[in-house]
Amino acid sequence: MNLALVNRVIVIILIIGSLVASGIFVDSARKEVLYLCGNFSEGVAKASVIRQLNTGDLLDYEEFEVDTGSKIHVSSLFTLNIVTCNIEFDKNDLVIQSTRSHEP
Repeated sequence: MNLALVNRVIVIILIIGSLVASGIFVDSARKEVLYLCGNFSEGVAKASVIRQLNTGDLLDYEEFEVDTGSKIHVSSLFTLNIVTCNIEFDKNDLVIQSTRSHEP
């Protein structure tokens, strides 16, 4: 085998390996957002929601104040913020509803 062919094969193997690893991260991030969002049913305390969200390794969340209480938006950069979760709280910091986008 000539050296140029060996180099091409190595590059192709590295590219395929990178694509597989990226796919694993994207799928793990998607599952993390959707799984945690499924835990937040009506009446769950905001402190519990935040504690659970802090266990996520591949997600980010932001808190917002709204007229009816507050809201948390959860997403992941690994999914290009396509898979999201929105959690709405009342003025007593209890979950009103939790909605997910792009469910399987």
